[in-house]
Amino acid sequence: MTEKKVNTEELLLDDEGADKRSDPRVNLKIEISLHSETNFFTGFSVNISTGGVFVSTHVPAKVGEKVPISFQLPNSPKTIETIGVVKWYREYNPVYPETPPGMGIMFEGLSKEDEMIIDEYINTIREPYFHPGED
Repeated sequence: MTEKKVNTEELLLDDEGADKRSDPRVNLKIEISLHSETNFFTGFSVNISTGGVFVSTHVPAKVGEKVPISFQLPNSPKTIETIGVVKWYREYNPVYPETPPGMGIMFEGLSKEDEMIIDEYINTIREPYFHPGED
């Protein structure tokens, strides 16, 4: 069975090129632990929102796979542990070596406490990341 490759541009951008994601996100570089059906691995986050996180890795889990995920934000001593669903992945492209490979993971079942910790980080610790051309 061949896995369908996801076009991240179609998934994340609308017809006018605006970001479809509703939650504000910020750049974040922390270690994240993930478990998939066949692997335990650690990746590094690139950005985070209360809706999910992008994890840079050369070995992404399958699209649609649920993965236990854990990480700790710099503003809290608490380790956040939740389930995430892999929504898309991006392979390494030597034409754009500055764009990291990895996967977009949507949080599923994030506790209110953990959501508040992420929200506090986004809104008070870091300035939100905006794409050029956004208002």
